[in-house]
Amino acid sequence: MAAYKDEERGTWYVSFYYEDWTGVKKRKVKRGFRTKKEALNFEMEYKRTAKADMDMTMEEFVEIYFRDKSQSLKDRSIKNKRDTMNAQLLPYFKDRPMNSITPAEIIQWQNTIIEKGYSDDYLKTIQNQMTALFNHAKNIYNLADNPCDKVKRMGKTSKKKMKFWTIEEYRQFMTGIEPGSKYYVLFELLFWTGAREGEALSITPADIDFERNLLHINKTYYRMHGEDVITSPKTEESNRTISIPEFLKKEIQDYISRLYELPEDERIFPMVHEAVQHKLKQVVQKTGVKKIRVHDIRYPNLNKIQTFCR
Repeated sequence: MAAYKDEERGTWYVSFYYEDWTGVKKRKVKRGFRTKKEALNFEMEYKRTAKADMDMTMEEFVEIYFRDKSQSLKDRSIKNKRDTMNAQLLPYFKDRPMNSITPAEIIQWQNTIIEKGYSDDYLKTIQNQMTALFNHAKNIYNLADNPCDKVKRMGKTSKKKMKFWTIEEYRQFMTGIEPGSKYYVLFELLFWTGAREGEALSITPADIDFERNLLHINKTYYRMHGEDVITSPKTEESNRTISIPEFLKKEIQDYISRLYELPEDERIFPMVHEAVQHKLKQVVQKTGVKKIRVHDIRYPNLNKIQTFCR
């Protein structure tokens, strides 16, 4: 192994050949290391993980998994998956070779996780991450078997009755919010259009065609590591155009007109998810309507709602 000094930048880089997991020889160049030691450590680690032998530890394979998924998963999904794996998988198996973990050990791990008292939904989330990790090892890197296939999955499957408001309940809820305020217009938009919370929080003036009463949904908002993130919607099908009723169009127009020449590409609801959820909880307590999630505001019969005459 050898590392080289980049005299122009004052940093170190490596240039080396390695053999990938299919046996193909390839060249890799990586720049920007502060020290020679960092550069050499990168080369050593890269060569070892490139072959993806299944006698590598779970901790090592997790990095390969996210390297492979970096282009197909959104940053938020990667963060959620990493958080779950770091908290619930790696503390038990991080030093174990992937090809040595048995179904019996998966059962012991499940029992330990279940004893923590997590909800069925979270248990299913944890199980899904473990299964996905082994499926990737099996399907892409020729791991002989997925030990999760031979054991019962965690988390009971139950059909929960969805909660949502009737129009009357929604009207009662809205009596607790000042008409024309940002939260008033936001909840109006969520209820009458069926937009998701992140989609609504990403809307800019440019997304609204006031002449034809149309709302273009083409992105979503969330916050990660203290930064605002705007990205493409949840699925390709989520890119859509929604007809909005005349009264809602006027409410949005009046609201935007009070935002002091807001640029066309700026969010009209500059708030975070937690603020919306807090406001929902606060007004539910104030007005006495049944508790639902922000996500569930969008679920009544939208065709009936959009033709409803006030």
